[in-house]
Amino acid sequence: MNIPDEEIYNPCLRPNPAKSRIKPEDLPKCLMEKTLPEEYHFNVRRFRLEPGYIKPRELFYGFGADIQDFIDYHQRHQLPRPPPMNNRASLWYYIMDDVMEDLSAHCRFKLQHISPLSPEYDYAIALYNSHHLSVTELEDDEEEDVIRVIKERFGGPIAAQKPQWFFLLEDSIH
Repeated sequence: MNIPDEEIYNPCLRPNPAKSRIKPEDLPKCLMEKTLPEEYHFNVRRFRLEPGYIKPRELFYGFGADIQDFIDYHQRHQLPRPPPMNNRASLWYYIMDDVMEDLSAHCRFKLQHISPLSPEYDYAIALYNSHHLSVTELEDDEEEDVIRVIKERFGGPIAAQKPQWFFLLEDSIH
């Protein structure tokens, strides 16, 4: 059975960090400054020339978000209604993809959503990743514009955040 139109924007509970299996003290410290310590710098030249070179762990720079943030954005900006779907997870992924496409278009910069290793957030909206930062990093004024647009379009909890580095959940599972 398809999800009725009136239930598309039903609220989704935000994660409760106190009930998370991931405890803040168990996590590597997320970096709040944009400048990365040397151990996270990816050296492409060494990677190509040294067979034993091990890439540093990949980090993503951006804002923490929850499903509800994506739902609110989709509804507030009146993005096209999702097609009929019979499960909520598919609906949420469709909404998130729509939001990321709309947000990237308004920022005029390709953003991505990731699943971060975080007890506080389900997702992160990433501007950069540490392995490609040297290629994709914006000039300061351009970055400020992108951050401003993200905060204006999302509002709420995201507007109150400063960007930070997130570890990828997938890297921590293996």
